[in-house]
Amino acid sequence: MKRVLGRFSLCSIALLVLVFAGHSECRALGDPTATVPSQVAAAVHIQHWSQILWGLVTSQTGAQPPSFGQPIFNPDGSVTQSFVTADGTSVVLTMFPDGSARIDMSLANGTIQTVLQSVPAFDGVSKTTTNWSVTSSDGLSVHYTSVVDDRGTPFDMSDDITQLSGSSVLPGGITQTFSVLTAGGRTEVQSSQSDGSTFALQAPLALPDFVVPDFSQEASGTYADPSLTMHFTLASTPMHPLRWAALLSDVGDGLTGTFSLNSDFSGSGQLEESNPWGQTLAALVSWTQNGESQVYSLTGQDLHVGPAGAALDFLEHRWETLTALMAPAPGMSMMYHRPRWFRNVPRRRVNRPRLPGAFHSALQPLPRAGAYVSPPQRSPAAGSPTPRSGIRR
Repeated sequence: MKRVLGRFSLCSIALLVLVFAGHSECRALGDPTATVPSQVAAAVHIQHWSQILWGLVTSQTGAQPPSFGQPIFNPDGSVTQSFVTADGTSVVLTMFPDGSARIDMSLANGTIQTVLQSVPAFDGVSKTTTNWSVTSSDGLSVHYTSVVDDRGTPFDMSDDITQLSGSSVLPGGITQTFSVLTAGGRTEVQSSQSDGSTFALQAPLALPDFVVPDFSQEASGTYADPSLTMHFTLASTPMHPLRWAALLSDVGDGLTGTFSLNSDFSGSGQLEESNPWGQTLAALVSWTQNGESQVYSLTGQDLHVGPAGAALDFLEHRWETLTALMAPAPGMSMMYHRPRWFRNVPRRRVNRPRLPGAFHSALQPLPRAGAYVSPPQRSPAAGSPTPRSGIRR
């Protein structure tokens, strides 16, 4: 009997050795550093959409307000105003009497972008639909539609639902389809690229303006390409409470990343690999604002890589928005950054046009600024109309 038990114990030990050996062999075959291009691609997509949606352009903490020229009231009833943003972009914004608009931009890198906004169509109940077209001198083309539902409460933005859907084509022919939904103080972004990658981001927005994410709460998302699926979390830190300063990733199979995220979206940190004895450092990783990455592995390798797929191309050829151009710092009201004549033009409820707000973020519950005036608000005390001024965002 003892001899039988001894043989059983030896077999069990041998089996465990084979299991651990198989696990080690499997892990050795899967090089953690091979996931770095996809992880950096996710960071690039975060930067790409953060710049388009919330104006986190040269820095997550915003830029100085643009320098505005005097508004020009044209004979055809349109109003034109020029301004220069902190990153050197020159902008000419023209609002037409019918509620349509045109934005001509000369970017600091020499690229020229033109944005055309259609006449907003109000359904007579609560929804306003606007079509947008963006063309660029470098071959970029973007078309999308924004639908803003004020839920029958035009003076209360807290219950608004804003939807954005469209597609973009890069100069090289790579395409992207995207959709954005803002409701209940949250924005959800989804995009699919023709390189086989997908990106999703869910971010809570800050009260009261819903202009930028609420950095006191975590944002999360996923990035997937033919090689892997990654879940990530964005968070502020006690040292940097007004921006995303930490990026945590989970690639699955026990491989995780812990990175510090700088205000310009560059980052650095480490990949860790789980094993039967806990977490083991697999590699040190850093990347620049334009996605150039450096990987230091435990084997002594020093690798220089770039983001996977076309992530960097989408960042390089991103389409500008008014939010991105005016880039307010977190906590600052967009009213401070608006052209003065925007703030003082009275609003009408007539067909509820919503100016480039639908363009500049089209996903915030605020895309509704411009040359229209909200109906007068009656004062409960006096019972007489009190005109409202400023832009409803």
